[in-house]
Amino acid sequence: MKFFGTRLLVSDFPAALVFWRDVMQLPVKYSDEAMGYAYFEAENVALELFDRAEFTAALGLAPPTAPPAGHPVALVFKVDDVDATYAALVAQGAAPLATPQDRPAWMARTAHVGAPDGYIIEIYSALPVTDIPTA
Repeated sequence: MKFFGTRLLVSDFPAALVFWRDVMQLPVKYSDEAMGYAYFEAENVALELFDRAEFTAALGLAPPTAPPAGHPVALVFKVDDVDATYAALVAQGAAPLATPQDRPAWMARTAHVGAPDGYIIEIYSALPVTDIPTA
């Protein structure tokens, strides 16, 4: 078995498409707004968006009455410069959640922004080995 990617079920497909395409700047490989579906591919990893109601209907399930509460998933992106990427994402409309900071226990510098439907995006870069605590 080979992991292919992640499919995010979204409650507002047009808003999610704009976010992932224009704010996150992921390359769209396929999109069908009438179906509520988009496929992005970046460095051999797929990210799909699918309208939550359309997807459950296709499976023959009852549509959900409300989108899930809270933060259902965090998607992690490795970047060269956390501070610059965070500033660019916020300037392009991403909701700021946590400003850039070193997290020695995680061995990374991270920042977090919010995406539609409560998804969290973590951007990170590895800390230099000299900044990582030793036990």
